[in-house]
Amino acid sequence: MDLVIFDCDGVLVDSEPLVNRIEAAYFTALGAPMSAQEAGAAFKGKTVEQVSSALEERIGRALSPEFGYEWGMTTALGLVRELQPVAGIKDLIERVRGAGTAICVASQSPLPRVRLCLHLTGLEGYFGENVFTASMVENPKPAPDLFLFAARRMGVPPERTVVIEDSPSGVLAARAAGMRVFGYAADENAGALQSAGATVFYSMNELRFDGGFIQDLA
Repeated sequence: MDLVIFDCDGVLVDSEPLVNRIEAAYFTALGAPMSAQEAGAAFKGKTVEQVSSALEERIGRALSPEFGYEWGMTTALGLVRELQPVAGIKDLIERVRGAGTAICVASQSPLPRVRLCLHLTGLEGYFGENVFTASMVENPKPAPDLFLFAARRMGVPPERTVVIEDSPSGVLAARAAGMRVFGYAADENAGALQSAGATVFYSMNELRFDGGFIQDLA
């Protein structure tokens, strides 16, 4: 492969349990009571617009004009306090880069949040400007638009691209883009990832990188 595309939340940074807890508390205070597990099940892989629409439906009214700012700042504060990189991800990135293979990020999250996460975890230097988000394309995951856009910007054809994802919607997007995809199942249902078309793995150390190719898992 000539390019590895990484999702951000749950793949590069260990944000899923943390953000689920933060959002569950904030959304409950808004009038949509939920647990962290329920927040994750309802909103994982969704865009800001999709989450906002779902919340409005739950509470039966329009969200306030301040909602987006308050939600963003509440989440950012939690990330600053507690966010860590996914275990083993720096070693994997080093192996990929050491083989001369290009890397980039493709995420559903807003660009400022992705950049904040990369900065807080010491990963931003690996990716530079090669960070792409759903706001840059017409259709978010599970549409293939974002992955195709990222590969095009990186100058690599889809068939020479590998995606590392942790959500079924992301896996479906990568498959629709004609890319090979690995599904990281540490915090996700392995069966759902496999059904969507991913090769499932549970630790970044399981991915063997040799000569620029991610090999099949043993």
